[in-house]
Amino acid sequence: MANTIPSIQAFYKPEVRLPSHPIQAPTPSKPGDGFTEEELSDALDPLHRKWNPEREYEECGISQLMPGPRAVTFVGRVVNVKTLVGVDKKQPKAKGFHALVLRDDGAAVSIKLYFANTRYPLTLGQLLSIWTVFISDTSKSEVTKIPGVLVYANLFPGRVTSDHVMIHTNASSSDGICRTPLDYKRGQPLPGLMTLDSYLGSGHDGVTGAKILVCVKSIGGKKKISRKDGGGESELAEVMLFDHTGEVRLTVWNEMIESAKSWKPGETVLLISNPGYRVGFNGKGNLAIIGGTMVDVQPEGADAEWLRKYAAGLTKKESLCLTVSEEWDVEACEYGVNRMLFTLAELDNWVRSDGNQTFSGFLNVTILEMNLVSIHRRNMLMCAECCGVPIFSNNPRTPCRNCSKPLALTLNPRIIGLLADETGCIATGKLVWSPRAWERLFGRSVEEISRMTSEHIRLFEQRVLFMRLHLVVGWETRLGRLAVLGVMIYPVAFISLWIDTSTMKSRCWGYCGRQRLMLRWISAARRLVTDSSVRMVCSSIIEGIFSLRGKTPNNSRNIKTFRSSTSTKALRGG
Repeated sequence: MANTIPSIQAFYKPEVRLPSHPIQAPTPSKPGDGFTEEELSDALDPLHRKWNPEREYEECGISQLMPGPRAVTFVGRVVNVKTLVGVDKKQPKAKGFHALVLRDDGAAVSIKLYFANTRYPLTLGQLLSIWTVFISDTSKSEVTKIPGVLVYANLFPGRVTSDHVMIHTNASSSDGICRTPLDYKRGQPLPGLMTLDSYLGSGHDGVTGAKILVCVKSIGGKKKISRKDGGGESELAEVMLFDHTGEVRLTVWNEMIESAKSWKPGETVLLISNPGYRVGFNGKGNLAIIGGTMVDVQPEGADAEWLRKYAAGLTKKESLCLTVSEEWDVEACEYGVNRMLFTLAELDNWVRSDGNQTFSGFLNVTILEMNLVSIHRRNMLMCAECCGVPIFSNNPRTPCRNCSKPLALTLNPRIIGLLADETGCIATGKLVWSPRAWERLFGRSVEEISRMTSEHIRLFEQRVLFMRLHLVVGWETRLGRLAVLGVMIYPVAFISLWIDTSTMKSRCWGYCGRQRLMLRWISAARRLVTDSSVRMVCSSIIEGIFSLRGKTPNNSRNIKTFRSSTSTKALRGG
């Protein structure tokens, strides 16, 4: 059978018929650079990215850093920070950079930290952990040269995967790390340390490596000023610093203000190395933080501990807005079994012999001065303290003028002037009054006191002036002050504590001096108490006064009339 030859159509595929309806065009893809959302987020916010290093980093101290390629990690505290915003030629993708100086217990390193979008929340005294693969010499650094800083690092976390930075926010776990000042040796004075008076006098003139140890006294409000070069506005705040020889004003600018907000007046100690100095408009020297300055927040050492104790003692003496501890059992102090009556001389001897013991008792004093009217007119009825600055107002709630924080004000302790008894006196503002004591003295709450009119204030001052009253007091070892826990104005406490009739007659005669005033005193007691025994004591006091004055028997008839009226009103509960 002969072989058949295929036709030419066998080498071609049949044509496919197109559908009658048109085919839709494919959906166009969104333009992009191929990065995922997670990668973009890591680049823009490197602090919250999941960083998985591809190599091993050697942990070392700053003093062990050597210039050259080397994967290292180290820890240090921020002692200087400055933020510059703008495009950098070496890193055009960065919005700016932070010029940092980190310090540990042995050395310091200068760091140029770039940021892509958001600035890093950096403040003085923060603890940072750094990972980098290259350390440079300071000769190649573009930032200000600082004495004692020999190495330099350039970081761009997010863009450079081998660089990373971590800010330690848990202060309790890292509080004791990198607190020792540079060149400090235990038992020896810190090199270059001078007092504030010495630095302001001559130490600022050409002295290299000068250090001053100061404590924060107050923090001023934020101000905005226009720059002379036309570069917009800058913010500044003034911080008052002091030591045992004097005080000085420190001016902080822009990002440094956030660091100053965390400082506590009377508690935060600063060690400032190579501070900037300039003469202000008032002719006094002011300090500034320049590129070569290093500020150690809460340093350790014998000098720093001494300054903290000095500042704490100074705060106890000068502060007006001290609060009474809530641990006192006021009911037990007033109505307990063991109640002691002190004189001011006995309290003075007791506290001077051992001021670390806690005790409570009574004081019987007379108000010799009252400043209620004058303080109310000066709009200083209430007081509080914030940012190290006292704040006064007649309203119980007032915001701070520096940080705008709402404050709850308490009564000004300088309302009560001189208090005295037979053995001594207490100066104005030396007592710490509790809110309960103020309410017992005024007979109304703090809110109602703030709403009193000028006429009511004047009448109350006239009524309370030269009044004899009992103070329930307790010694506050934490403050080193005498706290007023309660007030007893009525004479029942006076009678119940001094039952000796003969002593009472002589004391009451010495206090009042006139029969009419004594009768008013006893009448007040009769109206306030219903106990018949107390009323009988009042009657015996009047008998003693009449006997001391040598009155005629006609006055005895008046005493009998007083007794009968007292007993009749006692039965009626009047």
